[in-house]
Amino acid sequence: MASQLTDAFARKFYYLRLSITDVCNFRCTYCLPDGYKPGGVTNNGFLTVDEIRRVTRAFASLGTEKVRLTGGEPSLRRDFTDIIAAVGENDAIRQIAVTTNGYRLARDAANWREAGLTGVNVSVDSLDARQFHAITGQDKFRQVMAGID
Repeated sequence: MASQLTDAFARKFYYLRLSITDVCNFRCTYCLPDGYKPGGVTNNGFLTVDEIRRVTRAFASLGTEKVRLTGGEPSLRRDFTDIIAAVGENDAIRQIAVTTNGYRLARDAANWREAGLTGVNVSVDSLDARQFHAITGQDKFRQVMAGID
């Protein structure tokens, strides 16, 4: 293994946060109030599964043990399950987590777990359905909560 990644205070980095898309299906007031609008970058501008595999392998060789997949909404990638599996191919990566709005949890969580996902962080902006809708621009509170349950 190459030398461990450290900062100026000699703290070691074991964790990689990897943003795999900027696309999101919510219109949160604090992030994308007008909805997602491509800024000249097409899906061809996002890392491919093979590029993600190579990047995470390189970080693992520097001591990274945990990868958190973020976005946008990472689960909107059609190849999201393949991405999880590709990261999990490396035995040095012990944890694979996702930060999600929870929109697809009920439908896809079992497949993600089977692919190697070990952790989920769900952004729930309110436990009041009306407030959730006001903040996210989507009437998906029940769907998100069903995925958490």
